[in-house]
Amino acid sequence: MTSDIIPLFSTPLYKGKVEIENSIDENFLKSFSYLPYPNKIGWCSQDQKILLNPDFQSLKKQIDKHINTYMFEVLQISQGNPIHVQSWINKHGDNHFSPKHSHDNSFISGGVYLQCEPNSGSIVFCKSENPTWATNTLHPNVSENNIFNSYSWSFEPCRGDLFIFPSHLLHEVEKNMSGKDRYMIAFNYFLDGIFGGLTGEINIKVS
Repeated sequence: MTSDIIPLFSTPLYKGKVEIENSIDENFLKSFSYLPYPNKIGWCSQDQKILLNPDFQSLKKQIDKHINTYMFEVLQISQGNPIHVQSWINKHGDNHFSPKHSHDNSFISGGVYLQCEPNSGSIVFCKSENPTWATNTLHPNVSENNIFNSYSWSFEPCRGDLFIFPSHLLHEVEKNMSGKDRYMIAFNYFLDGIFGGLTGEINIKVS
């Protein structure tokens, strides 16, 4: 008997790797000004376009290359260009975490890890609704989790790990139990250009 599993309507999560310059170390990351999140479970950089900082020029070039691969080679999108709109450093100390969230006013989002020791917390991607194989009224247990039946999927990141995903995808980062601060850059990109056609055409300019 032969068969195939075809992952219809999946959410395309892109995982890549970038080179982090040696100058981007703990002392360098501590030098930025940070604002506490309202729930006091971490901090974000005051600079909300941190990838435009000259010290991150090389990193941004790498991220842009991966985003273009994701958009034009993986998704085969034929209209528009991805434009950086926001980027910031997330800093999480002992027992700090990032609660489940998505990114508003964005098309493609992602993050790259700058410093993360073992036990600093996995990044977890979650379904916003029931898995496609289950109904709203019945959720059978499974004997083993896989990408077809899971409600969430996690990765333990390393320095230089890059994740790119549709901005609506829910995600969270577990508690930092490493005893050292965890740093990562999160970012949002939007699409600039002419979309659709005929009566559905729209021209979007991102400034």
